[in-house]
Amino acid sequence: MKEKLHVYNSFLWDMGSRDKRYGHIKPMFKTGKVKSFNDIFQFIPKTTVATDLGKKVDRFSVLMKRIDRFTLEELFMVASFCSLNEKQMIKLVMNEYFRQKGEPDKEEDH
Repeated sequence: MKEKLHVYNSFLWDMGSRDKRYGHIKPMFKTGKVKSFNDIFQFIPKTTVATDLGKKVDRFSVLMKRIDRFTLEELFMVASFCSLNEKQMIKLVMNEYFRQKGEPDKEEDH
C-alpha cells in the first residue's frame, strides 16, 4: 500500500496541473474551517476531486453520502491532493462518518 501511495504522490507532483484550490484545504483544516470530509467541497468542486480520482461524478456523489464506502487508498489519494497526511484525513473521515450517522461530534474521542 505504501508503495502505491508513493507512486500516486509522485504522479501528482509530476502532473503539474493539480488544481490550485487543493492548496486551500490544509490551512482551512488547521484553522478549523474544514472539520469533516465533505467540508472540503466548500472550497473545491467535487467534480474536480472525482476527476482526479478517476471516478465518475455520480459514483463520487454516492460515496460522499456514504463515507464508509470509500477505500483507504481513495481517501489517502484525496489527502495527498490536499497536502494532508493520512492521520488528518482519517480525522476528517471519522467526523463525517459520525455526522452522517447523526451522532454528536466525536472529535474528542479520536
